[in-house]
This record gives sequence, C-alpha cells and structure tokens, in this order.
Amino acid sequence: MSIFETILTVYASLTRHFIRAFLAMLGIVLGIAAVVAMLAISEGGKRGVIDQIKAQGIDNIIVRSTEPKSENAAAATSRGIKMYGLTKTDFEHIKNTFSNVAKLVPIREISTEIYAGQIKTDITPIASTAELFSLISCNIIDSRTKPFRDANVGIMMPTCYVGIDAAVKLFGHQEPLGKPIEIGGTSFIVIGLLEGLNQARIGGQYNINNAIYIPLAMADTLWGNTVRARRNTAAAATEFDIFYIKVKDLDGLPDTVDRLRNYLATTHAQNDYEFQVPYELMHAAEKTQRIFTLVMTSIAAISLLVGGIGIMNIMLANIFERTREIGIRRALGATKRDILTQFLAESMVLTFIGGALGAGLGVVTARAAEAVARMNGDMTINAIVTSESIIISLIVAVATGITFGTYPAWKAAQLDPLLALRHE
Repeated sequence: MSIFETILTVYASLTRHFIRAFLAMLGIVLGIAAVVAMLAISEGGKRGVIDQIKAQGIDNIIVRSTEPKSENAAAATSRGIKMYGLTKTDFEHIKNTFSNVAKLVPIREISTEIYAGQIKTDITPIASTAELFSLISCNIIDSRTKPFRDANVGIMMPTCYVGIDAAVKLFGHQEPLGKPIEIGGTSFIVIGLLEGLNQARIGGQYNINNAIYIPLAMADTLWGNTVRARRNTAAAATEFDIFYIKVKDLDGLPDTVDRLRNYLATTHAQNDYEFQVPYELMHAAEKTQRIFTLVMTSIAAISLLVGGIGIMNIMLANIFERTREIGIRRALGATKRDILTQFLAESMVLTFIGGALGAGLGVVTARAAEAVARMNGDMTINAIVTSESIIISLIVAVATGITFGTYPAWKAAQLDPLLALRHE
C-alpha cells in the first residue's frame, strides 16, 4: 500500500470516529500543554534571574560589611563607637597583595537624609570612585555629563552624579544637570545622569537609579574618612560598606575568593562581612534550573504515560470494532505489514495532532499567566517559549504514539482473515 493510500485510510478512519479520536488524544493535549506552559514560565524566570546575576558582573567579587549581632562583637574606638566591617587596611592589603585583582572599588553610604523640598526621600547618597561605573550595569545617559573626579579637586564646588529615579524625585521633569543638591549640609552640583540596566543593584543592595554618587575623596574631606555612623545603631560604624573586586582571570576567581575569605577570617575577630559572588550564584541558579527541568521531565513522563495508555486503550477498542474491516482488507490483498502500518500511522497521527494542540494550548496558557500576573501587579512573570521546547514536545508526542500504538497495530496485523470475516 502506498503512502497516499495509507494517508487516505487513516484520515477516513479518524474522521469516522471523531469524538473517540479526540478523547483518545486529550491526555496527550493536556500533558504537552502543561509541560510547555511550565517550561515557558520556568525559562522566563531563569533568564530573569541569570540576567540580574550577570548585571552584577560574573567576574566581580562583592564583599559587604555586616554589623555583628553581639554587643561585644565589634571593637570600640576611644570615642566609644563600635567599629566593624571592611577597613582601609583591608583595602590596601587586597590592592597590593592579590595579583588577580584588576580593579578594587570601595563604596561608603553617607549617613544623611536627602530631601526634596521639605519631604524626606528614600534616595541613597553613595561615596565611591569613577571605576564603580565600569563595574556595575549602568549607562551615562546624557552626553553633557562631566567626568566623575576621583581626586579631591574643586572642593569649593562639590559635584555628583544622580540616578534617573532620584533625579525625578528631586527635580520632577526639570533638567537635573547643573542643579544643586544639599547633602549633609553641603551643596553639590549635578554633573551626570545615570541609568541602571536589568534592574541591577549595587552590591545587591542599592538601587542604581535611586542613588546620588559622590567622589570618595570629596566625601572624606567633608565628613571624614574613618567611620560612618549607622542609622539604626548610633554607636556602631564602619569605614567601608562594600568592596567591588574585579578579577583579571575568570578561571582564577574561585581561588581568589578562597584567599579573600581566608584573609578576612584571619584579620577579623568577628564575622562582620559577607560575600556575594555572581559567578557562584549563576552556577547555583543553573543547577537549580537543571533540577527543576528534571522534575518537569518526570511530570511530563507521567502525563504522557497516562495519555499513551489512553491511546493504546482506544486503539485496542478500534481493533475489536473494526475486525470485519481488517478481514475484508486482508481478503482484498492487504498484507500484515499494510495493516500494521495503517494502525501505527493512526496512532502517530493522533499523538502528533495532540502534541500540536497541546503545544498551542501551552503557549496560550503561559501568555495568560503572564498577563494575569501583570494585571495584578503582585509579581512579574516573563514567559519565554523556546522553539526547542515545541520541537521536543512534538517529537515526544509522536514517540509516545509509536510506543503505545505498536502493540495494538501488531495485534491487528496478526488477526486471522477468515475469523475476521466471520466477526459480527
């Protein structure tokens, strides 16, 4: 029997029992739809997390000061202030000793409030160096931006950069460049506008768009370069809040992290610091995704198993009802191979159509979940449907048809023509 004749025979058989065929492939449809939808949502979540991690820079090491919980954990100065966290000594040692460090950028949060008129804002003033902007995911968005000075120049006219959200809070829709901002009793002139990318945060802590950036040397001159009083604990202070460390060789990053941990563990009496390593976080996220994919694969296998059993059940019922048809076809010259091919083709067509419908339903479900989440505003779901997931779904659906359709097709082919013709 030719391929064309097989197609016509399969089409006639399936359309004759349309409801039964639809119910047979319903399990495949729902199973594939669930898998495609969950994989799309999972892929969107994974890419969102990976993008945020990459925005921190996979070749960066971020070390943050953390205030010890114990009252006696930090060392007290002569003024009774508890000192903790990263120090100038740590900065000099890392800069001069670690050969794999390409850039080392200190960050200090200035302990003062920023007001827009008479209203206190949540804008964070940060003191750092110009190298910071090459390590964080951001863009200078105004061509008129002037250089960010590391050296303590122009102290009679202090300058700063502002994030785009901070600029809106302070100046509304007015031009921010050249406008003054009062920080800690000193008037600063805005000379640059900054925009963060991919919702990146400085050290996973400060919103790039909602901060004011002051040259560290200028902050040292105005407010001192030793301590910064914490807002929540007046008697505790730190010299630096964050170290951004960019490595030269990414392959040597794990060893550099180990050396840094050993150094800080030796020189700090208490655990008053913490590490954030985007490279490690990215690998952890990828590992989590692999586990999730394995779980999803298991769920898909169960769903397709149930659907495949349904296909087998329907095909066996078809054989019983179509026994006389099989006998007539054998009497007219059809071989066992023709019968086997016909029933196996019917099973494959059922699962292929079920897989295609399921993939389409899965895409619609993922988009619907994304739209509902955005309307509620509670969370953002970015569903990403990949061509690989669709192709794999169709292949698996057809493979299910072959696996669960082979036995019924073989059984139909083995029917005795004489007994089949006598069947009522």
